[in-house]
Parts: sequence; structure tokens; C-alpha cells
Amino acid sequence: MAVIDQIRAQLGSNLADAMAAQQQLKQSLQDNAAQQQVLQGKISDVVAKIADLDVQIADAKRREAILAERIDAERAQLRQLSRAIYVAPGSVLVDLAEAQSLSDLLTRISDLNVAGGRASEIKASLASDLDELQKQRQREEAARAEQVTQRDLLNSELAQLQALQAQQEASMAELQTKIAQTQYELRQLNNQSAQLAQAVTDMLQQQQDAIISAAMQAVWTQVQLWAQSNNVGQIPTSSGHSTQYRFIWPEPQAQISQPFGPSTYWFEPPYGNYPHFHTGIDLVEPFGSPVYAADDGVVALVGSSSSGYGNYVVIAHSGGLDTLYGHLSTALVKVGQSVTQGTPVGLEGSSGNSTGPHLHFELRINQVPVNPAPYLPPGAPSAFRG
Repeated sequence: MAVIDQIRAQLGSNLADAMAAQQQLKQSLQDNAAQQQVLQGKISDVVAKIADLDVQIADAKRREAILAERIDAERAQLRQLSRAIYVAPGSVLVDLAEAQSLSDLLTRISDLNVAGGRASEIKASLASDLDELQKQRQREEAARAEQVTQRDLLNSELAQLQALQAQQEASMAELQTKIAQTQYELRQLNNQSAQLAQAVTDMLQQQQDAIISAAMQAVWTQVQLWAQSNNVGQIPTSSGHSTQYRFIWPEPQAQISQPFGPSTYWFEPPYGNYPHFHTGIDLVEPFGSPVYAADDGVVALVGSSSSGYGNYVVIAHSGGLDTLYGHLSTALVKVGQSVTQGTPVGLEGSSGNSTGPHLHFELRINQVPVNPAPYLPPGAPSAFRG
């Protein structure tokens, strides 16, 4: 009976962890849906602007055509006048000779000059108007091209969110299956014999691995969602930043209890082709010791889960790097806060999937876990900055 009671307790714990992970995924799906709605609104606005610019460009082209026709007409009239003077220059002289007085002669000469000057002014004015219309159309076409680029970027972001949504929904379905299996095992437990204990224990271990993995992935899904709407860009290097290394040790007096890479510990979830894989470095200092930001960055996520990372902080850095600080007793920063290298971000704890007080320090580059060691000062943890 003791074995059965132990299995019942483990099943209950797994059920609670799975439901907590499921709740996290639900929140991620809600955030995803909200972001998709915002993007759809932006896309609609951009499409409306493109349509409006299309109307303006078409109108500009129509007015350009009308002006071009008027300019051609004015040019034709001037050519006719010039041809008439060239072919029959005497007619102009006759017109001037018929003046009845010097005053009349001057008036006729002035009228000819005014007529010629007026024709030139009209042609110049029309040409200027046409040039301005063409420039306006070019500005509108440039604005349209910019809006099309913006629309394409928004559509790309929307496609990424939709792909992420599909992943989240698949994870949610897997978790729901685990929850249903656990509930079934709990109902059947009283009817099972102790001989089945080993089989149930093996199933529990696999189930716990899946729950921990789902909880951890939910965190990085939320980080990915945050990155969709927050461009970190190039973060200026702070004045006290290390000149030799990208990172400093987040716990300078710690001992390394577990390195990065494949693990023999059953509680480490699977990753890639490995049945158990540790995606970070575990550092041990006394409970409540301060944990420092390894690099300049922006706080992307602060959260908590009953399994996986427990209480955690994620910081986004330049170049697609993200660092996670897990199993904290408490976080000391807020989402959106800019931090410099060495800023306290939390206190060491033993929350989540933890067997004792320690810090889980994880580095991901473009969402892929990477060994942090090459980015840190070499050797054992230290306060060295260089």
C-alpha cells in the first residue's frame, strides 16, 4: 500500500504540474491571439493606405495627362504662329503699317509682344505645374512602396505568429492527453496490484519529463512572442561592461553543480536526440544570494511555474541572444526594464523542478540552447570582468 500511496502522490503532483503548464500555454495562446488581432488591424490600416494612395496616384496621372495635352496644344499654337510669320512675314508688317498713328503703332507692337510673352508664360506655367504633379506622384509612389513593404513585413510577422500558434496548440493537445492519462491512472490505482508499480513508475517518469519539457518550452514560446513585438536591436555597451568577455558570471562565488549538455539525471527533460539534456549551467551559492545580469539587455520575461524553471527571469541581448535565470526565490526586475551587466535580477532559490537551492543559467541564440561557457571568463566562477 505504501508503494501505491507513493504513486498516488506522484500522480497528483504530475497532474498539478501538467495543469500549471497547460495554464501557461493558454496564456501564451491568448497573448498570441491578441498580437494577431493587433497585426490584423495594422495590416487593414496599411491596405487602406495603399488603396488611398492608388487613387491619388491614378488622379495624379489623369491630371498629368490633361496638362500634357494643354502643353502640346500651346506648343502647337506657338508653332503655327511662328510658321505664319515665317511663311508670310509681310502680313505682320502690313498689320503694323496700317497703324494710324505712332501711338497706335506702339500699341500694336506692344500687343504682339504681350501675346507672345503670354503664350510663353502659359507654356512655362503649365510645364511647372506638370513638373510639380510628377514630383507629387513620385512621392505618392514612394509612399505606396513603403506601405507595401510594411504590409509584407506585417504579413510575415502574422505568418510567424500563426506557425507559433500551431506549435502551441499541438503542445496543448499533448498536455491534455497527459492530463487525461493521469486522471485515468488515479481512478484505476485502487484496482491495481503492487506488481504494476514499476510499470506505473516508469510511465510517471516519462510523463514528468514531458510536463517539464512542456513547461520549459512554454517559457521560450512566451519569449518568442515578446520578441515579435519588441525589437531589441543593438544595445549600447554600458560603461562598466567587460572589455574581454561578452558575459560575466551571474554568481561570482558559486560552484558548478551541473554543466551544459547530455545528462544522466532522470529529471532532466529530453532534447534533440538525447533522452536527458541539461540546457544550461547550474550554479550553487547560499539560498538568497544575488543573481546578476550576465550582459546588458532588456528584461523580456519574468514568470513562475510549478515545474520547469520555477521563478525565472529572461533577458534579451543584442545579436539574438537570450539568457534565463531559473529556480529563483524571487525576481528583482520587471518586463521591459533595461539592465546593465552586473545588475541584480533575482535571488537564488529552489523553485520549480529543483532538488535544492541553485541557479539555472541558460543561454539561447535564436531560440536554440547554447553552452554559455565560451561567453564567460574562463575557469571557475569568479568576479573577474577584464
